Amino acid sequence: MGLSTTTIKLVTTNNSTHVACSIGTGAVDSAYKAINLIVKEPIKLLEYSLNSVTEGISVTSTARVVICRENYHTSTYAFNITYPTYSGIGTGMDVVVSSVEAYLVALNKLLGCKESFICAEKIQISE
Repeated sequence: MGLSTTTIKLVTTNNSTHVACSIGTGAVDSAYKAINLIVKEPIKLLEYSLNSVTEGISVTSTARVVICRENYHTSTYAFNITYPTYSGIGTGMDVVVSSVEAYLVALNKLLGCKESFICAEKIQISE
């Protein structure tokens, strides 16, 4: 069917553990959806880019994301509410892990003083 399932286990700075599972159109999509289930914030992914830093067998990739709060405001007025954007970068040999790292960096910036997630402790993907 071309769908991926990801289980994510996140640990907060106060050692609270959260686990979620989600289905998406790919491994990164399902991972981001699982994270969003844990965070319970309306997040909009504005940009996602992936670049290879090295070549050969041990390729290192860098993922970059830009996110903002989802704008659910529907108005009859001529203006729209816009939210600040937050970016994150993750680097590693696994594309999904570096993508999740980038997303968490941006998400922690967005959450500010709220609960911050220090890492994705466990990422399990099945396609």
